Amino acid sequence: MLDRITALFAKDKSPLANVKMASQWCKNLDLVDPATRSSRVHGIVSDFIAGNQPPSLDSLQALMLIDEHVQEAYDAVRYQYIANPRMSKEIEQKLWKDIVSYAQDMVAAYQRFVQAESNEALQAQFAPLMPLVLARSLRYLAIQAKWHYFRFEKVPPKLWTSAHQLYRLSEIGGFDSNPFAVYPSDGNEVSSCADEYIQMLMLNTLANNNLSVRQLDLVDQWLEKWSKLIQISRKYVIERHHFCVNLQEPHGAQKLNPELMGEPYRYWGLNELVNQVQEILGRLMTGASHASLDLGPDARGPAVTELLKHLDVFWTMCMRNSQVKRSERTKVTKAADVIYGLDRICGFIKEDNDKFMRQSRDAKEQIDYDEIMDMRLYGFVSSRTKQKTMGGNPYAVNKKQNDWHTWAIDNESNGGFGAVLRFSENEWIRPNLLLGLRLNTGENWQIGVLRRIARLSDDEISAGIQIITTTPVMVGMHSEQNDRIENMTVTELGFTGGLELPNVKTALYVPHQIDGKSVNTLIMHSADYGLDKIYQIRARDKKFSVSLGLVLEKGVDWIWVAVNVLRQDN
Repeated sequence: MLDRITALFAKDKSPLANVKMASQWCKNLDLVDPATRSSRVHGIVSDFIAGNQPPSLDSLQALMLIDEHVQEAYDAVRYQYIANPRMSKEIEQKLWKDIVSYAQDMVAAYQRFVQAESNEALQAQFAPLMPLVLARSLRYLAIQAKWHYFRFEKVPPKLWTSAHQLYRLSEIGGFDSNPFAVYPSDGNEVSSCADEYIQMLMLNTLANNNLSVRQLDLVDQWLEKWSKLIQISRKYVIERHHFCVNLQEPHGAQKLNPELMGEPYRYWGLNELVNQVQEILGRLMTGASHASLDLGPDARGPAVTELLKHLDVFWTMCMRNSQVKRSERTKVTKAADVIYGLDRICGFIKEDNDKFMRQSRDAKEQIDYDEIMDMRLYGFVSSRTKQKTMGGNPYAVNKKQNDWHTWAIDNESNGGFGAVLRFSENEWIRPNLLLGLRLNTGENWQIGVLRRIARLSDDEISAGIQIITTTPVMVGMHSEQNDRIENMTVTELGFTGGLELPNVKTALYVPHQIDGKSVNTLIMHSADYGLDKIYQIRARDKKFSVSLGLVLEKGVDWIWVAVNVLRQDN
């Protein structure tokens, strides 16, 4: 083996001997397919690392030329992985290993020259190329991190340590933000060491968002451009910064808290990034095409819009919660029933509301809430309500027995719960998903938001749920404007006692406090929101006219808003 490596790096045989030898070798490389090209380059890089040859300017220039030449082939191999989500396990494992090990060896090869720069004789020779060396190394580290996210794996601590060290070297060199093209194939796209580093950190913020391989790759492509909207700072500014990273710890991005201050930390904010995402969404809503927004050739269709909405919601939530201190958690062993989807949650909350109304009335009177609603609305009791009082179940068609998921509650705090669940049984989960939750069948449903997802193993996930309210009320909203036609008629929920109004929407009334003051709020479908809209709200046996006010929070398909009561209607 040693003889083979020695012969390989003889001056007249090694592709990494100098630029001339590298150029000649690359011409022959073009005659084979992308996978073979990538494999052959990987082979000579691996031999270079194993050979322990002394670094020189000639070998660095040759390595950079070959690295540049193989990018198209390496991109093709990576695209093969991303474009084939249904490949066999054997093929997936081989491709994953080929891609990651190639990136690892490229970082190791460049690292030889980074470490050699401490040699004063070589420092002056390597210095002009060092910004490019560090930027390419950071990009290869980011590729490794992304491929770990594809498998819902944590990034190895050693990888984060390397990334922090390389970025710190760019700071010491004074060129961390200097713009240049990392590869000529990038065209007019310029980058910097800081851009490559922040792109890696920002993708890390989405690692636990349960996104698919295609979604993660698409966001990573967008971050190539959006990373330029983010600036890393050594000084913390409370109004601007939402994330930080410790250059001396083997971890990625962290949410801010008062303890994370000092020299090892670097800070950045999301204001400009979120504004960019919201601007793109606004243009899509006004009819702009995906192609005109430079979102990439694979970015088309409603799924892209939903992904952009998810990014808007998640990063906005991160901005709002960046300095929120979590309540102390207590270890428990409980089980909870969980439902999702605003319309389904409204149906279950309606049942709770009906049960509470019946229990609060004098049993001797035997007066049913729905009968009162029918009499007030129409002057007679509908056949639907009669069927329900005779023992019929209006939900029998739409709701099966135990039509919910059961989660194991692992811990609880003042603000919510922590659950441990199987990913294979809950692939639908996403951060900021609206949930209905109850701890046993005798309790009412509470409203919560899924805040945190963390992968524990191949099929085990930790989820954090914040409870928004324990006393929600389902309401009907009616507007004279025919602005959204529901697929589900009101009859399916029954809150009007059988009257079918296609323009009636469902929502949840949530009591809330802002700055210590009680306010009226609604959780409603995003499509129903508009600052200029006035709705008639029907809650139990009361009707109000309200206007929509301050937006408290947004989900992908729901929005939480404060409402202003204009008048109570008869």
